[in-house]
Amino acid sequence: MSEPIIRTLRKSDYPALIDVVRRMWYPEYDEKTGLLAAETDWENCLARATCAFTAEHDGKPIALILGRIDALDHRGFLNTHRINSLQMLFKLAFAKDGLKAARDILGILGVDRNLRAQATQAGHDYSAEVVLFVIDPIARGHGLGRRMFETMMDSFRAAGVREYFLFTDTTCDVGFYTHRGLIQVCEHTLAMHGDDERATSFYLYEGLVPEK
Repeated sequence: MSEPIIRTLRKSDYPALIDVVRRMWYPEYDEKTGLLAAETDWENCLARATCAFTAEHDGKPIALILGRIDALDHRGFLNTHRINSLQMLFKLAFAKDGLKAARDILGILGVDRNLRAQATQAGHDYSAEVVLFVIDPIARGHGLGRRMFETMMDSFRAAGVREYFLFTDTTCDVGFYTHRGLIQVCEHTLAMHGDDERATSFYLYEGLVPEK
């Protein structure tokens, strides 16, 4: 494929990228429920993000990375995106299998809070987070993930950030992060709601912003 263009996120990119989230994380639901779940996640992530970059190929956004730099976020907790996520969660409760999806989303958010608390208690303090990193499967294997991640590191570096963290789990390519020197700080296993009642392990990884 030709090399995608990396640029800042636009509101017009939202539908295509929400659908990428749906196909990657909510494929077990019908399209309507999956989109509601994906949009709930999406708005919750935007509620924490202060910088956002997408990769565009042939006029279509195919990847996204969201970051949070604490010093740049002057919004209250209940900002517009947080309110949107709560509204989407309410709509999800009335969709087919939506309660199951809502339980899983809330469960994962709870795990994230638990992991951050564990890290804080262990003396780890961060001023930045990679909030969301997603690439359409059709765009993988061409170095785009590396380029997207380096773009976020450039933003962290420009803001004077030295240490950052991210949440990930066993469904993601953890090797991508370890290859870049990130270290697992803590772990939590959560039984998910599904036909097989599978368990997923969630992790908090920390990294140092590389020097140029």
